[in-house]
Amino acid sequence: MFYISETENQLERLEQFSRLGAFVYVVPSNFYYHPKLTNTVAVYIRPLKSSHGFIIPIDHTEGLNVDKNRVYEILKDFNKLYTVDKKELLYHFNLQQSIDVSLLYSMIKFDKLEYSTNNSTINHFYNKFNDIPYTNKIIPISKLYEVCEKIYSQVEKYIDLEIPKGFDFYNNTGTNVFYLLEQSGLGIYYEAFNELFKPRNPLYNCIDNKVLSYYNLYNITSRPTNAFNSVNFAAIPKSETHRKCFKPQNDYFVEFDFDGYHLRLLCEQINYTLTDESAHKQLAKLYFEKDNISDDEYNQAKQINFHAIYGKIPEKWAFLEIFEKIDDYIRTLWKGFEDDGKILAPISEKPFTNKLKDMNPQKLMNYVMQSLETSRNILILKEVLRYLKNKKTKVVLYTYDALLFDFSKEDGKETLQDIKEILETDGKYPVKFKYSNNLVL
Repeated sequence: MFYISETENQLERLEQFSRLGAFVYVVPSNFYYHPKLTNTVAVYIRPLKSSHGFIIPIDHTEGLNVDKNRVYEILKDFNKLYTVDKKELLYHFNLQQSIDVSLLYSMIKFDKLEYSTNNSTINHFYNKFNDIPYTNKIIPISKLYEVCEKIYSQVEKYIDLEIPKGFDFYNNTGTNVFYLLEQSGLGIYYEAFNELFKPRNPLYNCIDNKVLSYYNLYNITSRPTNAFNSVNFAAIPKSETHRKCFKPQNDYFVEFDFDGYHLRLLCEQINYTLTDESAHKQLAKLYFEKDNISDDEYNQAKQINFHAIYGKIPEKWAFLEIFEKIDDYIRTLWKGFEDDGKILAPISEKPFTNKLKDMNPQKLMNYVMQSLETSRNILILKEVLRYLKNKKTKVVLYTYDALLFDFSKEDGKETLQDIKEILETDGKYPVKFKYSNNLVL
């Protein structure tokens, strides 16, 4: 068939399009499985100047299969590659030049890019064989091609969207960080985990007594969600029963939790100095005008601070320097948003524009803080992952203001000290330390 490229002559003709850019979609061995547990069945390439796409079989039961390395050589020569999920593409090919259309759409439209893969033949196969890891290998390649063409037809109009500021940060640094973060998985007691968390199908992301999570950056603020196979890893229940389902693959789980994280992030933006003492306690001393703060007063202060961060500054303490500065910062953000139609988030320079609906100063502040948190954490994770590259200790879970490590004693206590120094950034962001042989930390 004219659209299947499997001979060297056909591949060479496809290579002639490399200067023009293309859309690429990898067909994994099963659409439901975590990408780390899939193989590459075929690759669909739609040159931007072509009237149709091409599909190259790599591990399919029909036709001739092409060596995966040969396909990689073709793909890396394209000056631009567009895809619907760059992070998933990285599981199959290290194509750093690729542009994530879903991310591009979410940053410009402030919405999730929706596209359908509905196909009667594919639906039939998945109704019968959804649990086998190679379902797509036995689906006729012509039907896989139809789905790929359908996907392209739905996203084609978004490929030419102007690349906004901040896109490269998330498309490159962010995507790579969360791709690497997904590799280790969380150790589990398999039977207990499946009984309590009730994943749709354990085969989809459980292997060798560990479970794989999946981070999604396609959100208004780019703050990632982390859910897969009906399990929300960003909100693991706090009950001991649930948390004892997890076990380290090395020796201990170690959690580093940032102290008053959002408050400290904001204080850095407004040039308000906090010491390494608990941020909430420092402000509690101002509210209650005393040094010895009770647990109840601490919790009250924490609530006050939380509301103040997002614009609900308490009148009773509005005269305090920190709240005057927060108020000025919120006013400045909102004025820029109204006058220019947009503001740029710190670090990433991600734009928040007047395409956002029902905006107000508090909501804008919320978006900025979540974006700031995410972009700083991406930079921190990048450094941590680089540091741990040749060590047994791994980062296994990211939950906004905390990082969970699977620690190996072979790496030595100095590893934990080094990680702590990376996270704290010269003492500006103190962290608390907990450890256990399960997630009851």
